[in-house]
Amino acid sequence: MCRSFLTCLFLASNCVVITSSAQPTGGTENIMLFGIVEDQGSGRALQNVRVRVYTDSIAGDSVFTDPVGKYQIFLPLNGSHRLEYWLEDHHRKVIQVDANGEMDAAARAQEWNLRVDIDLLIADPPLPDDLLDMPAGVAEWEPAMREFQWDRPYSERYKQRYKQALKEAGRK
Repeated sequence: MCRSFLTCLFLASNCVVITSSAQPTGGTENIMLFGIVEDQGSGRALQNVRVRVYTDSIAGDSVFTDPVGKYQIFLPLNGSHRLEYWLEDHHRKVIQVDANGEMDAAARAQEWNLRVDIDLLIADPPLPDDLLDMPAGVAEWEPAMREFQWDRPYSERYKQRYKQALKEAGRK
């Protein structure tokens, strides 16, 4: 069985866990993205969080988290996908999955699954829209590695910027 994994964990206000796995199948030409959304402060599951996909800047499907915070959505194995997690009274969070890298037939014949767990923070204090519109994390297809790779340095920079914005907003 062909299987590859990619996992990243971001703590505090930027909790994102991504796991990538591939299994031989008939080829679906999609990535199944799934995960759990929780409240950062309490750790409780958040129901009715809207997860909306934008592929190459065009709005696409939306799904909502269930009573235990779980969601599942499918992304095409091509294009640049931006996923926005939104719930009223919480800061939105965005991630990006870039599937534009060159995939051979063997990679396309596999079933790809990415797990993305997100923590959302109550929107008090308010944060600037330019920060909230930035992806908290970026994953992309790496042909040389034959898997989706998470850009850890990018995520770490975002996490620091997010913490700084919270600190500054708290002083106002």
